[in-house]
Amino acid sequence: MTDTLATFWFGAPLGIIEQISALSVIAAGHKLVIYTTDELKGVPPGIEIRPAREILDSEIVRHRKTGSAALHSDLFRYALLNKTDATWVDLDIVLLRPLPSDKPYLFGYESANEVNGAVLRLPKSSAALRELSLYNVDTRGYPATLRGFRRFKYIVKSLGMGLHISDWPWGSVGPRALTHHLGKTGEIREALGINAFYPIAFEQAKRFATPDDLSLTSFPEETLAVHLWGKALRNHLRDKCGGRVPERSFLDLAADHFGRRFDFEIARTL
Repeated sequence: MTDTLATFWFGAPLGIIEQISALSVIAAGHKLVIYTTDELKGVPPGIEIRPAREILDSEIVRHRKTGSAALHSDLFRYALLNKTDATWVDLDIVLLRPLPSDKPYLFGYESANEVNGAVLRLPKSSAALRELSLYNVDTRGYPATLRGFRRFKYIVKSLGMGLHISDWPWGSVGPRALTHHLGKTGEIREALGINAFYPIAFEQAKRFATPDDLSLTSFPEETLAVHLWGKALRNHLRDKCGGRVPERSFLDLAADHFGRRFDFEIARTL
């Protein structure tokens, strides 16, 4: 195992959420590599930038209905685990302490029945990783998680020819696929509990922007990192906070803590 964490970022400059995430990784003693297709702006000091083609040499594949590049990110993380010894992290994960480097598996439940891949480490010998790695930018067919009448509807929609992966339901190659394949192989027994990475549920993402609610010390001892649910949190900041980070909120406190530690100015606006 190594202490290297890695991720993929596409398009926009790193904002406050991504900058806090990156600085928290460095503060915890890890190396962070960001793979990207473009020149990346807003990168804090101490971060290594590498070309995405080293891991996945393809055009960005997007979820057709939403236009989101999250689908490409899902494919990228499985390729990363196959090609490197790094642990994958989303850039909206804030580390509260170092991640263990002696465990071949590292991932956790986000709810009672589903795991999430925002923090993901699987050994190259993983049967689930082999199955997940079969998904690629040219995949056609139907998601393994699609059952019953919904599956029938997709078969009818495609005249039995299978749909391109970009036309699959949202999340079909992400947490749903991860949960399915890890469950199928039995490796889901390695999952950590909800508090390890997801003590704040997706539906509560606005708490990270609520004054006098959460701080860096608000979480149980078993919490290694907190997932900020970046898209939902950004939407809340834009729609309810005028694009500004509220003072004394978790984001504000974290920006002050990590920015001051590394003498890096983090803007409190989107």
